[in-house]
Amino acid sequence: MFQATINRVHSRVSLRWVAITIFVFSAVLNYLDRQVLATMAEIWRKTPDFAFTASDYPHLLSVFSIAYAVSALFIGWFIDRVGLNRGATISVAVWAIASIGSGMSHSVHELLFWRALLGVAEASGVSAVGKAVGLYLLPRERAVGSAMGQLGLSLGAGLAPGIAVFFAYQYSWRWTFYAVGILSLLWIPVWLVTARLIPPIAEARGEKSKHSFGLLADPKLWALIVANFLSMTIYSLWTNWPPRYLVHVHHLDPQRTARYTWIIPICGYLGAMLGGGMSWAFIRAGLTPIAARKRVCLISACFLLGTMAIPLLPNPALATAGMSLSYFWICAWSANHYTLPIDIYGAGRAAFGVSALIFAYGLMQFVVSGPLGEIIERYGFQPVCLGVAFLPLISYLLVHYLIKNNQEVPA
Repeated sequence: MFQATINRVHSRVSLRWVAITIFVFSAVLNYLDRQVLATMAEIWRKTPDFAFTASDYPHLLSVFSIAYAVSALFIGWFIDRVGLNRGATISVAVWAIASIGSGMSHSVHELLFWRALLGVAEASGVSAVGKAVGLYLLPRERAVGSAMGQLGLSLGAGLAPGIAVFFAYQYSWRWTFYAVGILSLLWIPVWLVTARLIPPIAEARGEKSKHSFGLLADPKLWALIVANFLSMTIYSLWTNWPPRYLVHVHHLDPQRTARYTWIIPICGYLGAMLGGGMSWAFIRAGLTPIAARKRVCLISACFLLGTMAIPLLPNPALATAGMSLSYFWICAWSANHYTLPIDIYGAGRAAFGVSALIFAYGLMQFVVSGPLGEIIERYGFQPVCLGVAFLPLISYLLVHYLIKNNQEVPA
């Protein structure tokens, strides 16, 4: 009987991770949908059937980002309110429609509408992963679960350049958007079956989700929001601008940039897994979950100071290695920072807590995309890399002094 009990426990543990793994595929599709645009922007500039200029790309990023930011808190509230399964199903369906609509666009103005709709729907992506992590994993496991979410984002971003180049040069650029939209629709029934077979271990307890907006009165949440706004500029830089970096600095064409840029997101996944594993080890050594997350953020911030040296690297391979290392450490930072709202507010309000950080990210990207594009065109990447290198350390200090290490963690 004792052995049977042990076997049931181990089985339940493994099944929880199976459920998280399948849910993470939604994050793959989220970033695949989103990041094909970075490579497609370079392809469009050489394509006669779609008028596109260098200034259009920052505009598309800005429209996506403001829609992403404005809707994030409402999407987080919505997922907490209706539940993970229903919220994720509706969101994925809408972003699939937006992706297919992007492929049907005949002008930048039409594309702006579809990218805005995509921003609204994809604001659910990280929030939903955070909700799933809160429902399926124990506190010591959560940073690893968040790192697996980063795996999804990294795989999606890593696959995007190759998929964009493949469809654009073998068939039509429109089929890039059609393909990722169809894949998103196929994910929905797979997850619904998984959720029925593998129920979560935690109930969404705590304050009712309709009161989630009350968290905006908590200064701890605002500390996390401001810290995310500052630090994730590096994340945004290396998710959106590596193709432009290699074209602008090293004069590569889109096909050659795709041979380099795929490695950057993969390094991000490895960084996220290291960050999650480090905080798990620190918790096992006796630190509280919050103290463990903060320590990993400090370590990451110190390594990220090296971002300022990337423009000094003399060739595409070394430059890609530098971008990859910077992305590695910002993902280690992100895996822990995005776990803090789950630690502080519990599974019942996990989606809203994480959505507040998504709001900060979308707002940041909206604010910086235009000026960033202008600075890059005029002065190159040196002032950008120098300016962002110190922001994670500033963010760490803000969180360290405003959020106590012994903050009570909901069961």
